[in-house]
Amino acid sequence: MNVSTDKHLLNARITGPSCWTGPDLKNRDDWHYVLTQTEADELETAARATADRPVLDITADEFPLPSLGPKLAEARTQALYGTGISLLRGVPVIDRDENTAARILWGLGQHIGIPQPQDASGALLHHVRDTGASVAGNSNIRTYETREAQPWHNDGGDLFMLLCRQVSTSGGGSYVASAHTVFNALLERNPELVETLQRDFFFDARGQALPGCGPVQQVPIYTWFRDRLMILHKRHYIEHAQRFPEVPRLTEGQIAALDAFDEICERDDIHLSFQLEPGDVQIGHNFSVLHKRGAFDQSGEGPSRRHLLRLWLGLPDGWPLPETYRLTREFGPLFQVREMAA
Repeated sequence: MNVSTDKHLLNARITGPSCWTGPDLKNRDDWHYVLTQTEADELETAARATADRPVLDITADEFPLPSLGPKLAEARTQALYGTGISLLRGVPVIDRDENTAARILWGLGQHIGIPQPQDASGALLHHVRDTGASVAGNSNIRTYETREAQPWHNDGGDLFMLLCRQVSTSGGGSYVASAHTVFNALLERNPELVETLQRDFFFDARGQALPGCGPVQQVPIYTWFRDRLMILHKRHYIEHAQRFPEVPRLTEGQIAALDAFDEICERDDIHLSFQLEPGDVQIGHNFSVLHKRGAFDQSGEGPSRRHLLRLWLGLPDGWPLPETYRLTREFGPLFQVREMAA
């Protein structure tokens, strides 16, 4: 990553493998991989061998993947130091129950990183599916629990892993974008935009704040730290935070920067869109990759059958963490991962 910086704000273009466009990624094959039959059989064998073990107790040693393990190491490296995104296809979950799917995702994750808490209860594995709820109807509901469109955002932990078990009848498309490419496009349009996005915004914690923290998080969208540009972004949660009287109103400059950010992410020459199919595992680096999801089954009655499973993973050798992230629910727990590895 080659840059120059003005004090604590980054005001120069980023270069390197993390700067890609959707059309570029679409024509490359170095970020996705289809499992061989031998690798798929290894997963099934490991899942059967641990069938009597609680899913969250399974370790990498109990879930051996001699052939697939090196491919997972490559995907980990690609996510952390390359494009920031990897896609594995052919994971054997079709016609398997959700407990087996959870066992397989957990086993895969054990070979990549350390599962991180995804909510205030400390849950390490989430089922991403429609519960019939709406973000607007409950201040503690998060978008992954609904069938609503999920705007551009990143998750917690160093990496996220999403395993697709079942798809919706319609909709639910996946989109990814390089946060670094978006930064460069914003910088080209107007340097004031990237300066604004490197100053504090207030995010609604949606009832998931770390112990002792308040209902909102105060953190920049882009943070430049130790020669790396990092991101934490959820525009809908920034807007939801406006419900708290103690939160300052968004300024015209902040709204303009958020609008420009969204506009650039939505460009076909910036993002990549695709459909996750049963057996697909998406692995993304939360500090350099944004993703979003389209709405699905909006006209149907009752919850959708769409079902994904999610892990947030911490990496002992992950990027250095700026102090501004310590009190965030997304990245705060990573400080312990780094400290244990020191």
